[in-house]
Amino acid sequence: MKRRERELHSAAGFTLIEVLLVVAILGILATVAAVGIGGHMDKVNRESTRMNISAISKAVEIYRITANRMPTSLQDLTKDIGDIEAPLSDVPLDAWSNPFQFKKVGKFKYEIRSGGPDGSIGGDDDLTN
Repeated sequence: MKRRERELHSAAGFTLIEVLLVVAILGILATVAAVGIGGHMDKVNRESTRMNISAISKAVEIYRITANRMPTSLQDLTKDIGDIEAPLSDVPLDAWSNPFQFKKVGKFKYEIRSGGPDGSIGGDDDLTN
């Protein structure tokens, strides 16, 4: 009977080394997954920002045609033009939660710019139309 009890006790559960080994393996897998996802997140954020710039550009063109003038700021795109509904319900932020910059560069030319990941306008990572 004592022999049988010893066999049950020695066979029950995991050893500390086995548990630590499993935790170490899970940690390595989590690190590999985080690094892999992190590299793709920058690409996703850039593509999302480009899509927002495209949507804002279309709203600027709708405003220009409807109001027969260029907007003075992106906030103009959220205001009704006479009886016509505003082209945008609100001005989106870029993927890094920063506002877009709108600048007229000619009579019918304009620039919509995101500061990119660093958030500052004028860097190498800026995105524009």
